[in-house]
Amino acid sequence: LIIKMAEYSDIVKCHPLLVLISEKPMTWYGFMVVNKDTRIEIKLRVPHYPELRGASVHFGQQICLFQGSEFRSKYKGLLQNATSVLSFLRQLQGLMEGIIKKKRIESTTKEYFFNKDMLKELKTVLKEPNIEVQGNNDLSAVKIIYKSISVTLKPENTGNSWALISSDLPELPIWRPFDKCISTLMEATKTLQAKVNALEDIWRELAEIDENCWVIDPVNPKPCHLYRRIHINSALSLHIKLNPLDSDGHHPEMKLLGSDKEVYKTREILSDNLCKWDADRSILENIMELLQIEELPQRPPDEPKDDGAIFGDDECCICFSMESENGEIPSEICSNEKCRKHFHSSCLLEWLQTVAGKQMYFARCHGTCPVCKENISCAVKV
Repeated sequence: LIIKMAEYSDIVKCHPLLVLISEKPMTWYGFMVVNKDTRIEIKLRVPHYPELRGASVHFGQQICLFQGSEFRSKYKGLLQNATSVLSFLRQLQGLMEGIIKKKRIESTTKEYFFNKDMLKELKTVLKEPNIEVQGNNDLSAVKIIYKSISVTLKPENTGNSWALISSDLPELPIWRPFDKCISTLMEATKTLQAKVNALEDIWRELAEIDENCWVIDPVNPKPCHLYRRIHINSALSLHIKLNPLDSDGHHPEMKLLGSDKEVYKTREILSDNLCKWDADRSILENIMELLQIEELPQRPPDEPKDDGAIFGDDECCICFSMESENGEIPSEICSNEKCRKHFHSSCLLEWLQTVAGKQMYFARCHGTCPVCKENISCAVKV
């Protein structure tokens, strides 16, 4: 079977990226250029050429561009009704181009109305007192700031709601999660204002602690951190966790960390004086009253690091790092005054469980210090 030279010439002219790869059966393979940005891989098989009876078309992965547009039934209709290969290719090209144009118009229209609604929301939010709004060039992310506390949101694909990217706020069990409160920018703004106002007193107390104490943890306090671990002495620290929902002036949750000897001694003092907690005094004043000290230690000026040291004084002497894999910092300290080495509780527990002669009682594992071999113990976490 000899191909009609005129039609072959026209196919080459109109579709230069389609190549005749076989004459038995007649098969073209290559790419159909739909527009300057789109070309579709195609293989056309015509077993009864020049008739299109029994002809078949296979497309490459780019055909996913036309999903949901009834493309399959439409191109098969063209294949049945076309009078020649050239006419089918022209009609197929026109069908693809029309679908792409329609989708582009729908996308542009949707984006236009979406941006219009979003700008309207932003204007409304900006009328709120003490509210600042920041956004990137295409407004794909919007940061709402109230009294230096912020939440960052992004519009959902539907254009009707927002998703949370990040938040400075802490997560509290009694509060509804922030990402459930942002169907509109105004709802997100009102939620931010309410939570910031509820936390202001707590943040003020924490700021006083940061300014006047040696805070071990968190290393870089953020608004979401409602706890502080305060250095008391080289063998002892106090972990305080504040509850913003407590309006009755109760003392915060407190836990002593450090060497067994220091923890035991100070726990008795703390327990004896707990009744002296006064809601009219600041947390710092209450802590000094409870511990019977006149002032709390300040962080010393940064000292030059000893480059020859294997690990720092505050680092865990088992894993040689400050922060463990689960974010814990060393909280166990050897009672031996000549040692005073620090350990992560998880590292020390694992060490003690492997030591010969270890003992378990009162939910604590007792053994010897990895450094000085003096007695040391660690709570067994259940």
